[in-house]
Amino acid sequence: MRYTPKNHCALQYSCLCQYLIKQNSTAINIQSLSTRPDEKEILILPFTVFKVIGIKQNYLDDPTASISIEIELEECEDPYDNKNESENSDTPRTSLSSTSDDIKDVEEYIKFKQRKRRLYGIIGFLLFAILLALTFIFIFIFVVQKNSTKKTTNIVTSTNMNTPTTENDNDDDDDDPLPSSCPNILKRSSWNAVRYEIRKNLTLPVTDIVIHELKDFYPIMTHQDCINKIKGIQEYQMGTQTWDDIGFNFLLCDDSDDQQQIYTGRGWKFIGAHCMDYNPKSLGIGIIGNNTSIKSVKAFKSLIQCGIKKGDIMTNFTLVGHLNSRSIYEYYLQYFRNDTDLQYSNQVSNEQFWCTPSTSSLKK
Repeated sequence: MRYTPKNHCALQYSCLCQYLIKQNSTAINIQSLSTRPDEKEILILPFTVFKVIGIKQNYLDDPTASISIEIELEECEDPYDNKNESENSDTPRTSLSSTSDDIKDVEEYIKFKQRKRRLYGIIGFLLFAILLALTFIFIFIFVVQKNSTKKTTNIVTSTNMNTPTTENDNDDDDDDPLPSSCPNILKRSSWNAVRYEIRKNLTLPVTDIVIHELKDFYPIMTHQDCINKIKGIQEYQMGTQTWDDIGFNFLLCDDSDDQQQIYTGRGWKFIGAHCMDYNPKSLGIGIIGNNTSIKSVKAFKSLIQCGIKKGDIMTNFTLVGHLNSRSIYEYYLQYFRNDTDLQYSNQVSNEQFWCTPSTSSLKK
């Protein structure tokens, strides 16, 4: 046994001893070890710390004393053990903290992966948008501008005409209201006209009216027959002859029901392609069907009077014929010779003016 002085650390024992349960108190018999049945041995582990509560020494001459020294002990907490216990207790805490940190690391990793996927998605969307924009730019540069350049070239090559060239977004002639006395003039949309390529402005008012007879191998029976005929003329002139539009400014068609309609070709404001020397200063009028009927002649007269009231035809205009349409020209000169409502420069003299066709000059 090792004794610790007073006011110092409590006594520390490291020994093999026995204890006796006696009235809830423990007595240690150092001399006699396990000699009595009511005693039990215990191993007090090294460095187990006890606090001495009381010491009772029995004299050896006392025959009744079974224990020479009775020491009342109270087990104390060993600071070293406390430290170890603290360290041991900290170990699971550290382990728990480590586990918590691992969980947090996993959560952070998952969040990082999600942010990474979102970033890749945004980058992919931006790349797609850039590629789409580049595609539109490519189409605009190499397709739209190419066509625009082609049209500009066509305009430049036709600058031998003193009349300026214009583009009109509206395929019909114009939206100017007609005088109330004007006849009903059907627009280009009524016969499903193909859009023109280029238009050149007329200098108004025009000084000449050129008459053309448009013969057909098949009789004109209905309004639809008139439309088919006009469309056929446009397809031939724009397709085979590669003109910019149908050549006539207006077309009159008389079907078998005696319905005379006036159809817009190039209209009032734009140069036609029908008579070589007269194109820039005239309106070309093509007549389909029965051109000698009263309604056909009246429709022609009302169209001319409408143009005069609009200021697009000169009052004292000249009536011109085409060499391929001699009969209708001579018929109209004779018919209007004594007409006081429609007066023109060669009315009284009955002088004839002719134009000759030329494929190269008609390509307008």
